[in-house]
Amino acid sequence: MSNMASQSETPELPEHEFDTHIGEVENVGTEEELEKKLSSMGRFGFALSSIMKMFFNRDSDEPFHAEWLTIDEYKQMAEESMQNAWNTLNLPDWKLEKRGSQKGDIVESTQTEQFGKVYRFTGIVDCPAKFLYEEFKNNITKLPEWNPTILKSELIKEIGPGVDLSYQVTAGGGRGIISPRDFTILRRMAPLSRAGAALRPPDGAPHCYVLAGVSVPVPGYPPRRDLVRGHNKVGCWCLYPKSVETEGGKIVERTVFQWLMCCDLKGKIPQFVLDAAFATVMLDYIVHVRKFAADSKAKGLF
Repeated sequence: MSNMASQSETPELPEHEFDTHIGEVENVGTEEELEKKLSSMGRFGFALSSIMKMFFNRDSDEPFHAEWLTIDEYKQMAEESMQNAWNTLNLPDWKLEKRGSQKGDIVESTQTEQFGKVYRFTGIVDCPAKFLYEEFKNNITKLPEWNPTILKSELIKEIGPGVDLSYQVTAGGGRGIISPRDFTILRRMAPLSRAGAALRPPDGAPHCYVLAGVSVPVPGYPPRRDLVRGHNKVGCWCLYPKSVETEGGKIVERTVFQWLMCCDLKGKIPQFVLDAAFATVMLDYIVHVRKFAADSKAKGLF
């Protein structure tokens, strides 16, 4: 199992009792309940942080099986993932999870039958949407250079126009309690119409640009012993062009940045911890996106 405690740290408990404790930790509803449960386990001689790391980063130990699909199969799967992301992104009845420090930044959530709880970030980035789209689409391997929340980003294989396979390692969170995760992702990227259909030249100006991703097993990329393999159920970045008139009367292009996220981080992580972790990741991520946009503007890249 990935990220498990060493043998010397393993509690002297029968397997069924150990699993009972894990279930109880997973189902706590508040930080106070979590601290109470972990404190009750202190009699086994573990630091609370060690117990939390062990529970939160306990891999599923599922057998790894991967085989290459046909080009058409990858394309069909990618198209379905983009439509799932678009449909989910535009669901009604989102509930506020957290506001960011910059005006207008919000993280919301909603419960879906298909994917469970999903999160949506919305904020403004001071750059053209097309510039940001092309950067994310074409320079995926450069993400760790300016975004410390991504430890590694690798292009595995180009499947076709706007479709590829990639590998990423994300930084941990929760003050080191949640360890880094890695993902193998099938991406679908395209400018979309207002109805959510992919556009091709000369179809006209896009309503938005979407970069969607879904987890798929990839030959040669089995789970690593030092990481927990996460699973991206549905997700996308959706970039809406927005023209804004400044106080001086100048028209500038900005991006309404929306991020849909629904990840299974594996491990036995309580929902309230996930809520806080996902909200924090999204609000941290946009800080780096804005800095990258500002640096790119200073370099005259747009």
